[in-house]
Amino acid sequence: GRIYLDMLNMYKCFSENISLQISNQGEDVTKQPLIRCVMGVKKEILKLIATWIATANDPAIVMDHFVPPLFDAVLLDYKNNVACAREAEVLATMATIVNKLCHHLTPLVPRILDQVFDCTLQMINKELEEWPESRTQFFLLLHAVTQHCFDSLLSIPPAVFKLVLDAIIWGIKHTMRSVSETSLAILNTILTNITLEKYAAIAPDFFRTYYTVLLTHLFALLSDSSQCGSLQTYSNILATMFSICESGKIAVPLSPDVQDNVVYVKQFTANMLRSAFPHLNDKQLEVFVAGLFSFNQDTAQFKEHLRDFLVQIREFRAQDDSDLYLDEKELALKQAEEEKRKKQTSVPGILNPHENVDDIMIDY
Repeated sequence: GRIYLDMLNMYKCFSENISLQISNQGEDVTKQPLIRCVMGVKKEILKLIATWIATANDPAIVMDHFVPPLFDAVLLDYKNNVACAREAEVLATMATIVNKLCHHLTPLVPRILDQVFDCTLQMINKELEEWPESRTQFFLLLHAVTQHCFDSLLSIPPAVFKLVLDAIIWGIKHTMRSVSETSLAILNTILTNITLEKYAAIAPDFFRTYYTVLLTHLFALLSDSSQCGSLQTYSNILATMFSICESGKIAVPLSPDVQDNVVYVKQFTANMLRSAFPHLNDKQLEVFVAGLFSFNQDTAQFKEHLRDFLVQIREFRAQDDSDLYLDEKELALKQAEEEKRKKQTSVPGILNPHENVDDIMIDY
């Protein structure tokens, strides 16, 4: 414990010195070798702490004795720093803590989001290339929160929750595939969790506010050939959304004067697609929308149904549709690599000793 507190005191001391240098000489001082070295030490301190927390055996001790001083030393410093002095490792450490402590950390999640969410979002939302590590860790932190501390998301003010959802949608649009996939996974987790019985009182307001908004964004992104999210992930999310509607889990009308949500969603989806793709005739749209409900319990069929529709669109636009088969190509490559390795391991001497993981583990 004493060594831990000494590390945090060192972290705070370095942070204060960096902030003082920035206030005296401007942000360019962070490019100086000495300052970069000090920032590197801060990063290594966080890595060491995160590694220890990830392997700790007693979450209660971590929660009671290690988390409070860490938050005091790290979170406010992160929020108050200029963008170039913020460490992405702070976000990675917070994600590690959430993944380790799970629901035990729920009461403290609003504090984490208050200190890191808005300031990080302002860093990364102006363009799509700067701060790549911060982008990745930001969405990994949100993913950890939605997986393990979902109640904390529902306890934040509606305006803040909307900002979180907007950030997730923006993340789906991202050109970094890792960020796009993580954001899709976050949305999928939210949709899965919100339909649980324990959230029955909250779900109606969520669906009334966001169901058609999410549907519009997802179809717009899915039909955009520049997007890099996996078709399988889009398919899973959309199948979930149409299944939720069809099963009657949306206990309120999605719009005023609506008596049947299924009929409304079919009309809404058809009208939305008709506006976006005027070259499609009513029969084509009718068949496609009907399939969204018919296949929502069969993920493979649902994915094929989506892909057929996207191929129609891209053929009309003369766009390349090879990325629509990317999931299958990646799976085929993985299977081929596994088969190749099996053949190599069956013949002594083909693989170098350090490449044969099984033998290493047996020797160990």
